[in-house]
Amino acid sequence: ASSKLSNFGSKMQSVGKSLTTRLTLPLVAVGGAATKMAFDFDKSMTSIQALVGVSADKVSEMGDAAKKMAVDTGKSSREAAEALFFITSAGLRGKEAMDVLEMSLKAAAVGLGETKTIADLSTSAMNAYGSETLSASGATDILTAAVREGKLEASALAGAMGGVIPIASNMGVSFDEVGAAMAAMSKTGTDAASGATQLNAILTTIAKPSSDAEKAFNKMGFTSDSLKKSLAEDGLMGTLVALKNGLARTGQEFTDIAPNVRAWKGVLDLTGSSMEDNIQLFDRMTRSTGATQEAFEKTAKSASFKMTQGFNAM
Repeated sequence: ASSKLSNFGSKMQSVGKSLTTRLTLPLVAVGGAATKMAFDFDKSMTSIQALVGVSADKVSEMGDAAKKMAVDTGKSSREAAEALFFITSAGLRGKEAMDVLEMSLKAAAVGLGETKTIADLSTSAMNAYGSETLSASGATDILTAAVREGKLEASALAGAMGGVIPIASNMGVSFDEVGAAMAAMSKTGTDAASGATQLNAILTTIAKPSSDAEKAFNKMGFTSDSLKKSLAEDGLMGTLVALKNGLARTGQEFTDIAPNVRAWKGVLDLTGSSMEDNIQLFDRMTRSTGATQEAFEKTAKSASFKMTQGFNAM
């Protein structure tokens, strides 16, 4: 009997060690992660109430929706709360704010960068172009399509596009044209930050030309005002093609318009040997509707997504 009890005790000790390793420790780890996640979530939601000035009941309502969206998209509640802080700071409220959060979470889930970075870009674009012109889904669809069309890191593109929006929106250059231009430039090896700088230089050349540039415009039959009108009516590529043809017709070079090497390089990227391909790229970017949702649906079928989604839900 003593021998049997001793054998039984050894087996139970083995079972105890196994339970500790395979069950207790993982549960402790999950509990710690959940506690940290809850703390971070609460901190961000409190900031929305304290710094943005959203009422407590609205914050609570948004928090419940944000947690559900986070689970549905396989992202953490902390990411959702951080993004919601950017969204509410931009002045968006109610359904519009939650639409931006949902699309930003889906865009982040497919690999377009951090949720808060995408939310920041989306709200900046919506505020610049007007939410009646550019929706949350429209903004993320353009970002998704630009990554697909070019060869840029999604996070870098999302961060760089924000620097072009102010001048582009004021000059009638649509958000999809901004994305198309940066995607097209990337095909010749231009990174996102340089592409944004070059596009800004091109638009500045048209918006505020020097006296020599204005003379060059006049020689081609243009003025700064007529080119601004062309940007709004014929688009960015249409205007650049017209400038290229005008320069060739009058025997001038782009350096006669702008000595800025950044603007010159940007124009060469867009209207050089790959001009016809770029024109088609710009056209495809106008039909980017649904790109984010389509990419998300494909991502949601992957095993890695389901595992991450399950962990965050737990």
